[in-house]
Amino acid sequence: MTVSGIDLKTLSSGKRDSFRAENIGVIFQQFNLLPFASVIDNILLPLRFAPERRSRCLDENKDAANLCSALGLPDGIVSSKAAKLSVGQQQRVAVARALIGQPPILVADEPTSSLDETSQATFLDLMFEQVRAQNSTLLMVSHDPRLAERFDRVVRMSDTVETDRQAA
Repeated sequence: MTVSGIDLKTLSSGKRDSFRAENIGVIFQQFNLLPFASVIDNILLPLRFAPERRSRCLDENKDAANLCSALGLPDGIVSSKAAKLSVGQQQRVAVARALIGQPPILVADEPTSSLDETSQATFLDLMFEQVRAQNSTLLMVSHDPRLAERFDRVVRMSDTVETDRQAA
C-alpha cells in the first residue's frame, strides 16, 4: 500500500508507527480521551509522538484553542478535564486532537454514532469545514448510509470482493 508516495510495506514496524503519528489523525468511536487530563493536554497529545507534526504548529496552545473555537467549543474549555465534558464536547475535542498539526489524513471511526440527526449534521459541518481548511483527506467509517452524500467517494463493504482464505 502506498500513501503519500511511501510504500508502507517497505517500512519497519517502528517507521510505520512514526508514519502514522506524523501523517494520520484518528477520531476514535469512543473518543479515547484521557479523562483525568485537560482538554488542552488531550489535544496536544499526538504532538508528543510526532515532531514533524508539531513543527507545523506555529503555537501549539494557540492552535489548539483556535481548533476548539472553530469546532464550536466554548471559550476557556481548554483547562477543563475531559471527564467533565458532555459527549458532544468530547467528540469535538477528539476531532481537534486528530486535526492538530495538520496531518494530511484523518481516519474517523463512527464519529457521529452517539449524536441525534440535528447534532450530527452540525458536527459534520464543523468537521468537514476544518478538514477542508487543512486540506486533509478524510477516511470515515459509518453504518449510517445517509452520510454517503457528503463524500466524494464511497466504498461499501458489500461491494468489495470477498475471498475464501481456505481455497487459496
